[in-house]
Amino acid sequence: MMNRTVALAVGALGACALSACAVFPDQYDPVKEQQYVSVINSLTWTNPLTGKRDGLRSAWPMRTLQGQTEVFPLAQVKECPAAGAPCAWGVLSASRSVARAGYVQGGVKLDLQLALALERRQEMRQDSFSTALTIPADVAALHWRKDERRALTLPYGKVERIEFEHGLRFEVCALRYDAAGQPLDSCAIPYI
Repeated sequence: MMNRTVALAVGALGACALSACAVFPDQYDPVKEQQYVSVINSLTWTNPLTGKRDGLRSAWPMRTLQGQTEVFPLAQVKECPAAGAPCAWGVLSASRSVARAGYVQGGVKLDLQLALALERRQEMRQDSFSTALTIPADVAALHWRKDERRALTLPYGKVERIEFEHGLRFEVCALRYDAAGQPLDSCAIPYI
C-alpha cells in the first residue's frame, strides 16, 4: 500500500511538472518581456525570363512553427551550361518543415528540413487546389533532388543562408517584436 501511495504521489508530481511546462514559458522565451518571435524564410531562384531573383518570402510565428510544413509554389528554373549550348529547364517543387523549434539565449534553435526537386513535370495537390507544370518534351530537362536536414541556431536578426545547385537559395532569420508589434531586430531577407 505504501509503494502504491508513493507511486501515485510521484505520478501526480510528474503531471504537475509537465503541466507547469505548458503554463510557464521557456527560460529564454521573449514573452516574459512582452515580446514575440517570428521566423522569416525565403526560397529564391533566378527567374528564367527576367534573369532577376524570384521566389517566396514568408513569416511564421514561432509558437506555431514546430511541426509546420510550408509548400512553396511550383516554379520554372533554367540552366544554360555554356554560350551557344541549349539550356535545360526544370520545374521546381519545394517544401520546408520544422521538426523542432525552441528558444536559446539570444535566439532560436530549429531542426529544419528542406525538400527540393527539379523535374520535367511536377504536380501539387492541396486541399483547396491542384496545379501542375510541365517542360515540353523537345526541351532538355533538369533532374535533381535534394533533401537537406539542418539543426540551426539563429541569433535574433542574423540571416542564415543555404545555397544549392541550380541557383536555388534558402534564407531564414528569427525576428523579435515588441508588444506593439514593432520589430526589435532586422532580417536582411528582401521582399520579392
